[in-house]
Amino acid sequence: MTYRRSLFLLGAIVSLASCRTTSNLRTLQVEMMKPAEFTLPEDVENIAIFKRDLFLSDTTTYKYHDIYKHLDFTDSLVHYRELSNRCVAALTNSLALSGKFLKVVNYSDTLNFLLTAKDSSFNYTELHNKTGADVCIFLDCFYLKDFLINRNAINLGQEIFSSVPEFRGSSELETIEPNLIWNISFYGKPSIYVCKQPEKLYYGNNLYPTLFGNEENHQLLLQSVAEYLGNTFTSKLIPSSQKVERAYYRSNNVYMLKGEKYLLEGDWLKAAEIYKKETKNKNLNIAAKSSYNMALICEMEGNIDAAIDWLNGSYSFYKKENLRYTTDCYQYNTLLEIRKKELRRLEKQIRDDAEN
Repeated sequence: MTYRRSLFLLGAIVSLASCRTTSNLRTLQVEMMKPAEFTLPEDVENIAIFKRDLFLSDTTTYKYHDIYKHLDFTDSLVHYRELSNRCVAALTNSLALSGKFLKVVNYSDTLNFLLTAKDSSFNYTELHNKTGADVCIFLDCFYLKDFLINRNAINLGQEIFSSVPEFRGSSELETIEPNLIWNISFYGKPSIYVCKQPEKLYYGNNLYPTLFGNEENHQLLLQSVAEYLGNTFTSKLIPSSQKVERAYYRSNNVYMLKGEKYLLEGDWLKAAEIYKKETKNKNLNIAAKSSYNMALICEMEGNIDAAIDWLNGSYSFYKKENLRYTTDCYQYNTLLEIRKKELRRLEKQIRDDAEN
C-alpha cells in the first residue's frame, strides 16, 4: 500500500479554540499524513464492523440550536439511524479501499436485537470465530450537538467570522460537535479498547452554499458530517491524511499580506520567498513574525529540524522578552516535537507495511 504526504489548505473545518487576534496570530487548516493510533498485528486480514447503538442514540429526535434566535429546532428529515449507518458504511469503504486488508465487512445493526445497554456478557471470542474477523469494530453511540451561528450573533459569531479567513464571506455557520463512542476488539486479546471521537466541525455557507437554506440542504450537510466521521476513524487503524490546525502571523505590511495569500493557498515555496526576505526587515515585529511563518513552511515541507531552527532564531529579534510571542513560540515548538515523533512512527508503519 502506498502512502503519499499531501499538504494543502482546507477551509471547510476550523476549530475555534485557537483563533486569536490580539497578537495577529491566525489559524489555518492543513492536511497531513498521521500515523495510526493502534499498531495492528502483522497477521490482521479480516475486519468486521458493527453498529450496536448501546446508548440508544438511533432513536433520538434530531434537534439543533439557533444561537442568534436562542431557539431549539427539530429537523424531521434527519434521523440518527440513517446518519450512523452512513458513518459505519464510510468507515467500511475507507478501510476496504486502503488495500491493506483482505476483507472488510459491514454487519451494520445485525447485533442490536441481541444487545441492551446493560448487556455485559457479550462473547467477543465467539463473535470473532463466527465472523472470521481478526478485528471487530463497534459504533456504540452516535450523537451530534448542532448549532447554527449567524454573523449577527453577539461575540461568538463575530469572533469566528472576523478571525477565520475562510469564513469572512459567510453569513451563517453550522457548528457540529460530534459525540461518538467506538469499541475495538482484537482476536485473542481479552481487552476491549474504547475510543471516543469528539471534534468541532465548522461549515460556512459561502464555501458550501448547497448545504444551507432549507431542511433538505441541512440533511445533506449532516450526511456529509457522518461520512467524514466514519472516514476519519480510519486513522485509528492505518496511517491516514488528517486535517490539523496550524497558526501563522499576519500583518498589514504589503509584503506580509502577499505572503499570507500564498500561505492560505498552500503555495509554501512562494510564501517562503517573501517571508524569508522579511526576516531581514528593520521592523523587528515583522522580522519575528516572518521567522515564525518560515517555521510553519518548513514543517509543511517536512523539514522539522529547520522549522525548530527558524522558531528558536526568532527570539533574537526582540531586545526585551515579548511574553506573548514567547508563549506562541513555546506552544508551536511543542507541536513540532510531537510532529517529529509522529513522522518517526509514520515512517516505521509505512516501512513495515511495505515489507509485508
